[in-house]
Amino acid sequence: MPLLERITRLFGDEGDTADGAARDRKSLEEASMEPSHVCQSCGKEYFENPSMNIRTCGNCGGVKVEPV
Repeated sequence: MPLLERITRLFGDEGDTADGAARDRKSLEEASMEPSHVCQSCGKEYFENPSMNIRTCGNCGGVKVEPV
């Protein structure tokens, strides 16, 4: 695979809008939704795809990140 194609697949070609914000970022109303996962060790809340499996907490490194 050519280098330019790999970079385009990794970072996207037209993923940013004129003001620099990515188009697929969550809006404020989506961010205020209930968390999909919570770390049982430190309480960090994750707002990810509910079917996603989160192995470790990015905050404390714990392995008790459970779906809500």
